[in-house]
Amino acid sequence: MNMSYEWAITAMKKAPTLDGLSNVITHVNFNYTGTDADSGHSSIFHGACPLVTPQEGDEFIALADLNEAKVIEWAQAAHPVGHMNSVIEEDINRIITPTNVEVTGEELSFLPSSSTENEE
Repeated sequence: MNMSYEWAITAMKKAPTLDGLSNVITHVNFNYTGTDADSGHSSIFHGACPLVTPQEGDEFIALADLNEAKVIEWAQAAHPVGHMNSVIEEDINRIITPTNVEVTGEELSFLPSSSTENEE
């Protein structure tokens, strides 16, 4: 597979005050999308992770100055991609090579045909 991956932040939670700081981001929800360039198929891993509370001396970014790239950086540090990549690749493989496709009445006469199913 020739995979590419993309992060998107979908939601965040904050502590209004924490250790003398205001509006500290404490939790991130994200979509991590993998796309196989060869087949064109994509799969999305919906994830969530808590963030490490800023410690004294750490850089603190005020909520108004925060951008998605920085939040993605935090999420990447808190949620390694190995497992997500495996889940996405397995999902795409199931799309490319299905293993659980319905057998139809057109294939076996003792099963209802698709036209009979539509009449019910």
